Amino acid sequence: MVTKRKILIVDDEKDLVKLIAFHMTIAGYEAFSAKNGIEALEISEQENPDLIILDIMLPRIDGWEVCRRLRQNPHLNNIPIIMLSALSGVEDKLRGFDLGIDDYVTKPFSPRELVVRVKRVLARSKNKNSIPKTIRIGSLEIDGENLAVKRNSQEITFTTRERGILKFFINNPGRVLSHSEILDAVWGQDNIVEYGNIDVHVRHLREKIEEDPDNPQLIKTVKSEGYKFDVSI
Repeated sequence: MVTKRKILIVDDEKDLVKLIAFHMTIAGYEAFSAKNGIEALEISEQENPDLIILDIMLPRIDGWEVCRRLRQNPHLNNIPIIMLSALSGVEDKLRGFDLGIDDYVTKPFSPRELVVRVKRVLARSKNKNSIPKTIRIGSLEIDGENLAVKRNSQEITFTTRERGILKFFINNPGRVLSHSEILDAVWGQDNIVEYGNIDVHVRHLREKIEEDPDNPQLIKTVKSEGYKFDVSI
């Protein structure tokens, strides 16, 4: 008998929880819920879910704090987290990724899209633990947890967009990321931007972290598909 993967839904909106749970169950997952932040932590300890869908605006303690405590808990810090929120600003998304979330979905949303994102996060989480926390390539050192990047011990600074893109790359090593995925992860609903602008930001990133920006070894272009962050070199 195949054991169903467990999805913990943390939200205080009962109807929304029922809707998400319905779609997760149809997709073949075991869904259960928590209505506040403290309950979410308690259930996580008891059930060790395979993935958590986490709202930000929660009673008792908010989603930010829940995420922070989960990432500090050595028994729970590898559980993938999809943050679900009405907050759609770039800074909110970046704050979430800085805390270690795996994806960020803004309300209102399509339940079918959420199921696809759950499948995608679960699939890539299999390889996530094999990625070193610190990446060293020549004189370059990248701290993937704190997003501190140094060359020859000198810290490199980034713009907000560059930082967001780099964080998204680091969270998805070895996977081809389309322009649409980058746009959704970094710009969110504030996505009035041409795809060409993404290429400009990526070029600036290469100029800062690649030994030879014209022959990139870390941020590779996959023709007609997007970019891939390659840490295998």
